[in-house]
Amino acid sequence: MMKHLLVWILIVVGMGIQSLLIEKTKPLPLQKKQIVLSSPRHYLKRVLRVDPKTGKEVLYDPQPRIELIDAKTGKYALKWMGYDGKEKVVVYQRPDEINVIVSVSVEKNSSGRYVYEYTIQNLATSGEYLAGFAVQTFSSDMTPNEFPAEIDNIFISEMSNTIPEFKDGRWIRFAPLSERPQVNPGQRIIFKLTSSSPPGLLMCRIHGGDFVMKGVGEHMPQELEDTLPGYEAWPSGLTIGPVENLKTLSKDECARYLLDRLPKFKELGWMTSDVVTWYEQHLKSDEWEALLKRAEQDLKAEKITTEVFAMITGLAR
Repeated sequence: MMKHLLVWILIVVGMGIQSLLIEKTKPLPLQKKQIVLSSPRHYLKRVLRVDPKTGKEVLYDPQPRIELIDAKTGKYALKWMGYDGKEKVVVYQRPDEINVIVSVSVEKNSSGRYVYEYTIQNLATSGEYLAGFAVQTFSSDMTPNEFPAEIDNIFISEMSNTIPEFKDGRWIRFAPLSERPQVNPGQRIIFKLTSSSPPGLLMCRIHGGDFVMKGVGEHMPQELEDTLPGYEAWPSGLTIGPVENLKTLSKDECARYLLDRLPKFKELGWMTSDVVTWYEQHLKSDEWEALLKRAEQDLKAEKITTEVFAMITGLAR
């Protein structure tokens, strides 16, 4: 009896260990640049007035400096001495004290267009609410057809391609317009985009916190403003979105497109290491029927993410 019980315990323990060893996808949060804010080391004195007798400029020291208010929320006090001799303070919130995971699912609607559904999960470890999400696209036709637009209290606009971070393709930005829906740490929101173009691997960026600084009646010293980061501070990463030229690829070219990106899928946590070799072999063999069937199974088993599944099904048309 004891022997049978011991065998049963060993089987149960073994099954438990095996279940712990089963690999599943684990998408990475968007990545951040290491940006340090510090007071300007060199700055010019300000012109207070012009002496009416001598005609010379009377200068004063504005003493510009940056002081940390709260590291968790990324808030800083931008301080300087104003023209009236009183200290001025503007509160600045950096846009990157936010931790986000972006996931995307894609379906075709009744008219044959791809509906991209972006789920933005603001993780509980974030220090600020989600202020905006921008996704890169390479598509000439998208719904809404004109930007800017407002849908369900979400402002949708196109980022200017004169900004270095958004120079390639068309970047579409989604931003909640008010406290409803304000996406605080631990909450999520869904943005949608529709296009006739199938999904390809693209970039995205997010930013959090108060986007606008409250003025104090005079402009801060330029050297103080120059210390603040620009769009490069927005956390970024890879996602999927509409890519128009994928429509014209041959089956062999579609297979090569996916094959070249398998290492990146694994790196992003979109594909487990134990299935990569299988997809490599079958993409080289151009076995699309087997690929589609396996992709359905692996999606259910959490061996691939919705991003990988959407790209496989989109290119297997």
